[in-house]
Amino acid sequence: MQRTLAPGLLVATPPLNDPNFAHALILLVAHGDEGALGLVVNGERKIAYVGDLLEQLALCDDGSKYREPVRLGGPVQTELGWIVYRPAKDSPREGEIKLSDECAVTQSREVLASIGRGEGPDGYQALLGYTGWAPGQLEEEIRQGAWLPMELDTSIVFEVPIDKRWKVAFEHAGVAPAAMMTSRRGMA
Repeated sequence: MQRTLAPGLLVATPPLNDPNFAHALILLVAHGDEGALGLVVNGERKIAYVGDLLEQLALCDDGSKYREPVRLGGPVQTELGWIVYRPAKDSPREGEIKLSDECAVTQSREVLASIGRGEGPDGYQALLGYTGWAPGQLEEEIRQGAWLPMELDTSIVFEVPIDKRWKVAFEHAGVAPAAMMTSRRGMA
């Protein structure tokens, strides 16, 4: 078994020319012998609003008060929803995948219902789709210079404005994006 990179962050390096991942910051949820799974946590394009989703799923009557955006978490299975949030200290939510004391993800419909009832979780991010890698694929892309792996820093995920997360992640890694310029290219 190789050393796992999850939970962690992946920062797309400037040479990564795949339009799905240019300047992407990925929350790496799982990584192992079977491959890897992550969620883009700095996608700026809004697909919908949480209220629209809650209404479509009949989880609330008036979604207009839920104006948080639903963003693309990756190009794989874009019909699957994910919630990234700060977990409660003493009461895990249904289907919770706890990445750290300060970060969890879930695909649970019950968590969406909880949002529709106004019961949190607070500070959540709603995503559709994910990013996936076959066994060995992510490691090869890292060797090619497409990704800079980092330890999970929840302050970047939850506190930094979405349009600044990629740059701040590089700063936290102590690397200037210009220093990553290379002729090698990678694709996720």
